[in-house]
Amino acid sequence: MRAGDFSQESRGQDPGVVLVAPVVPAAGGNGLAMRAGMLLEGLAGHCGVDLVIVAVSGAAEGTAWARDLARSVTLLAPVSGAAARSHLTRQLADPALRARLARAAPLPERAMEAPPTLAHDALTQLGAHARRPLAVVAMRGYLAPLGITLASLLEAGRTVVDLDDDDEMFARSYGDTAEADASARLARAWLPDADGVCAASPQEAAAMASRYELRVRTLPNAVRLPSPVARPPGEHRLLFVGNLTYAPNVEAARVLISEILPRVQAEHPDATLDLVGPHAGALAGAPAAVRVAGGVPDLRPWYEGADVVVAPLWHGGGTRIKVLEALAYGRPVVATPLAVSGIDVRAGRDVLLADSPPALADAVSTLLDDPELGARLCEHAGHVVRERYSQSVVAPLVWDLVVGEEAAQDSRTPTMERA
Repeated sequence: MRAGDFSQESRGQDPGVVLVAPVVPAAGGNGLAMRAGMLLEGLAGHCGVDLVIVAVSGAAEGTAWARDLARSVTLLAPVSGAAARSHLTRQLADPALRARLARAAPLPERAMEAPPTLAHDALTQLGAHARRPLAVVAMRGYLAPLGITLASLLEAGRTVVDLDDDDEMFARSYGDTAEADASARLARAWLPDADGVCAASPQEAAAMASRYELRVRTLPNAVRLPSPVARPPGEHRLLFVGNLTYAPNVEAARVLISEILPRVQAEHPDATLDLVGPHAGALAGAPAAVRVAGGVPDLRPWYEGADVVVAPLWHGGGTRIKVLEALAYGRPVVATPLAVSGIDVRAGRDVLLADSPPALADAVSTLLDDPELGARLCEHAGHVVRERYSQSVVAPLVWDLVVGEEAAQDSRTPTMERA
């Protein structure tokens, strides 16, 4: 069947979408889980969603929220050890996969944990109701081989890969040339077979479109708008929220502890820092003024108690859902330019930006001294979040990407326009 054929006669009475995710989708918490949740929620508002989770980027736990939205949930264990060797043998036995493997190998680490042959296991568990879906949506580049193979087995009308971040450039920023090259090989070998490719940041979408000679659309991250919160309490509390098992966040937290907070305390001796997010002991031995809270079930009390949210990120990709979340909660944000890359905010109007620890500390002190400045920043930034990054605004873009105007155009042309 040709991509883009979405007639009810060809699809049956209840066509759905298969979403392949590397993490359990969630309404809050981990940023990648929140993006998966955004996709799930955006799709579930229109059709049944069969969710396939290969938890190569997190534990396969806490599925209750996702199960309430999805029509079905299939959990596949990441492949390793003897199972990995078995899957490699199966790939080599398939001429098409063998040729693709020759072009792409060695693959990125997470791609090896979710090989394309795992699609046969997914097919067995999904059942007949998932056959010939409107689309298969695969999250992250490293799940593209699995998602594209599954789409072929299911005879999906369309295949979409949500790259989210620029994995190649992220690896290069850390000097990991082998992983960067592996990500590039995978992209060039597999992404041309996708009908739609998207990323969270417009800058990264444009860069990858040029590098891989593909059309890459922007699908921004989104947050749910919380009920109104009071103004910052004026207790000189700084807050950083993020997954502290993720290297860029660990780096940011250490700079906060060792370089930014001491400079702030030189002017505000009572200043404290809260670090919220799973950490696996990476920040043991923090000083008394630093509270390492770990993962928490509800972030609202932490945002309510904060005077300034700080995001001193120097590495990473995509757009930071946690920055959007802080702005949605009405908290002034001090950040590096990278931390707000891809988000349509302006320095001095919506956030304060600085590119060194001393300058970041000065910006934090400025906000602690001038709550009215913080209030003005929050007012402007709040408008941006509501108008461009709220779940209600972005959810229709999810559906359009999968079966919207572009899909209708595809149904009239044999192949997708490449740009």
